[in-house]
Amino acid sequence: MEEIGFMCAGCGGEVHDVTHNREGTLDGVGYRHNQRVEPWDHELELAVGSPAPRDQHCDFCGVPGPSWLYYPTLDPEDTDMFEVELDTTQLSDDDTAVAVLNMLYPWYSCDTCSVLVADRKIELLIARALELTPVPADGPVDEETVRARLKGSFSVFFTTRPGRPQPSRAI
Repeated sequence: MEEIGFMCAGCGGEVHDVTHNREGTLDGVGYRHNQRVEPWDHELELAVGSPAPRDQHCDFCGVPGPSWLYYPTLDPEDTDMFEVELDTTQLSDDDTAVAVLNMLYPWYSCDTCSVLVADRKIELLIARALELTPVPADGPVDEETVRARLKGSFSVFFTTRPGRPQPSRAI
């Protein structure tokens, strides 16, 4: 029996809920695609059903068959408080919540992006992601918003990951 849950009616992908908390109060609950970087080619169409299984892909640029895996270095259960440098300058509350969630899960990387990660070339990672998946002119968000989202997510990655990845095929 397949497990029923939230999914995107547009792409069939799994969806997670995101809570927004400020100073001990619940400000709201939102939903997002269960991906490191939310797709910018379509808006989430919330539905209930069995999400389609996804093949592994690079969490930086989206190419299939990633070779490397970066484990998080933060364990939020080890301490009640932990701090992360996060560039939220141009991010909405939803986008900030998504970026913070990214610190808790491993990231996959292709060979090209792993070199850019090793050199800490965040702008080149953003350029590669946008080159391989351009922002549609009539899409739900503009390129400036996508760049801000990528910068926020990648800044969390660089703050919470060690310098050397593990081969992803070891999983």
